[in-house]
Amino acid sequence: MHKQTMALMALSAGLILTAGIANATTYEDIAGQWCGDVTDYDFAPNTLTVKFHENKPNNVFKITKYTYTNNSIRIDWLNGAKESVTVFTEFSGSKMAQQQNGDKPRRPFHRC
Repeated sequence: MHKQTMALMALSAGLILTAGIANATTYEDIAGQWCGDVTDYDFAPNTLTVKFHENKPNNVFKITKYTYTNNSIRIDWLNGAKESVTVFTEFSGSKMAQQQNGDKPRRPFHRC
């Protein structure tokens, strides 16, 4: 009986660890095109292209780092020489949200 209990505990621990890994975000979660109310984003390994719905030219920003957690992706990027950070969370199927940052509001996005 003791061996069965130990085996069950080990199996349970393995399932918990696997569940945590399955929910971790990766580049694949954010890569590609996302459509929003004001802008559309296109994430590539080293660049973020921002496409405005108004007739403004696209902006292309250099991404310096992606940081992945269980439920968010932090993007470090350059606007010219200025370093900026944007955090995306609420990944669910084909949806995500850019989180509020100072005076910049939360912005929902969906896969285009």
